[in-house]
Amino acid sequence: MEFVVLRRANQSTERGDQPPALEPGIFLRPSDSALRLVRRDGAWGRLHGPYAPREVVAGFTLVQAPSRADVIDQVRWWPLFDAGAVYEIRDQGPSVMVADSASAVAPERNPAWSRYVVFLRSDADAEAGIAPTAEALEPMRAHEERSVRASVLLAGSTLGATRTATRVRFANASTSLAAGPFTDVKELVAGYWIIQAATLDAAIAWAGGCPYPQAGDVTVEIREVCERREQREFTPEMRAAEERLRAELLEGLLREATEKRQRGF
Repeated sequence: MEFVVLRRANQSTERGDQPPALEPGIFLRPSDSALRLVRRDGAWGRLHGPYAPREVVAGFTLVQAPSRADVIDQVRWWPLFDAGAVYEIRDQGPSVMVADSASAVAPERNPAWSRYVVFLRSDADAEAGIAPTAEALEPMRAHEERSVRASVLLAGSTLGATRTATRVRFANASTSLAAGPFTDVKELVAGYWIIQAATLDAAIAWAGGCPYPQAGDVTVEIREVCERREQREFTPEMRAAEERLRAELLEGLLREATEKRQRGF
């Protein structure tokens, strides 16, 4: 099974502190450099960041695992980075692919271009699991195929509704789980595309030119990727802080297990 683990943004990531926990995943620049395109009544408008941290994603990675429980166990032992981290585990939907498998091509990474993630923000239909019709999806799939062949579109996928999602929250020396669905649609994304473009304007043009199948309002968020060469490595101070947090977390887990045995569970 394939899952997408979203690292929810917080004050640390919005300052530009990127979590090393998701390597080799995708890290995003803070939302003060982001742009949202909003289509209402057929016309596009723009909303410049920053946005409320609870509404945005700081990064994400793909995980293959036998079950959601296995992903949760993995996430519990990722580097902590900070005590307020929240990871959202989502089912991965169909990935972007060229329809004609006989002539399928893999897009080539252009190191001179920047990568951008275009998030499709969620709505009530997406959260209800209501998918557009095949006829409505056809123009967008054709746009994706052309973009793959032009080595603009590198990857992409829909995400399952949050009724099957789980959030893992780190708080000091403990972790907690919250099962979906998550009711505040403003915080959620329904899918993503990873594209490469020479400029932000080119990325905006791609996102604005996509024939989205939704008949009503559409909001997409364009975020620039931080490449690995820009990532801050763990400093000795960060490693020491993580070791302390790990020790506290282990102590808390052992204490919880002991209390359960004493209660007869």
